[in-house]
Amino acid sequence: MPIPNDPQNRYWVDVSSANPKLVDKFRPCLVGFLAFNYERIPDLAGTGFVIGAVSIGTPKKTADIAIVITAKHVLEHVRNIQRPVPWHAPSPLFVPASAKAPLLHEEKLRALWMGTESGDMLFTRHLTYHDSLDIACCLLAPQEEYATQFKPIPIPLDTTRPSIGDVVHMVSQGGMKISDRLPPTNVSGAGQIFTAHRRVSIRIGTVTAIYPQGFRHYPWQCFTTSIPAEPGMSGGFVYLPRDGMPIAACGIVCADALASEKITDYSVCGESVIACAWVALTLKVPQYYASDAPLCTLLEMMKAGAMPTAVGGIDHIQIIDRDDGGFTITRSD
Repeated sequence: MPIPNDPQNRYWVDVSSANPKLVDKFRPCLVGFLAFNYERIPDLAGTGFVIGAVSIGTPKKTADIAIVITAKHVLEHVRNIQRPVPWHAPSPLFVPASAKAPLLHEEKLRALWMGTESGDMLFTRHLTYHDSLDIACCLLAPQEEYATQFKPIPIPLDTTRPSIGDVVHMVSQGGMKISDRLPPTNVSGAGQIFTAHRRVSIRIGTVTAIYPQGFRHYPWQCFTTSIPAEPGMSGGFVYLPRDGMPIAACGIVCADALASEKITDYSVCGESVIACAWVALTLKVPQYYASDAPLCTLLEMMKAGAMPTAVGGIDHIQIIDRDDGGFTITRSD
């Protein structure tokens, strides 16, 4: 449905250029995942957003490291960039898990973060996801020489379930590309120079449908919006604008069911698929970054006060681990 009370009867609108202060506000919340293939050629895979921080090191000696949410298929794109030619046959009976996961090596994967006055190429220190969901969680650490300049702004999760017709804002990164690349100065890949392009995108639209049991070939709890999502925007967030409430992510951008890469007409309704953010509470991260650190869910982290509690509350949400290694997440509202 069109945006309510819009005299032009538009289904969606991009407001980035008209809100430079809001763009600056969102810039430190976002990261772009940058992968390198076997020829050291970089490529941007998608977006992520910071939801909080965890300690790195030991309980006695710590530093902050960002907890970042993205779409799982962004990491799958990272893997495809890193391994453009798979080493196993297309239809083997067994493929090891290591062949399906992205490499976290510093020369293979970085995350690009940019504040208002500085930026950094972050290290990926941990990642986790469920095969049944298009949501992933990463721990990103700054380079030591830039640690004091790394000041990301978290966007809390929102357990609120939107309704059909609700106005929502989509915040992500568009126009992602690499140019002006010079080859590395040594075999380790160090000394490589290139230009990374991306812009903060803020779009307004409406919720067009709710899918508690999944939608088409997207088998997770999700909803769709009238806002088209372009390549690179996957892993961004959607929020409900509400007076007196903080900006918080009620959804994670996953796909566009219409493959509407060419849509630029505000009078054409998009069909972006947005994963419900409250399901991300099932993802597990280390309580602090060390080889023996215990893992706990984001829900447990919030209950322990180790990260901001989700807007909309968490008392009505319960996660039950199953004997088959899976989980069941329920909510009482």
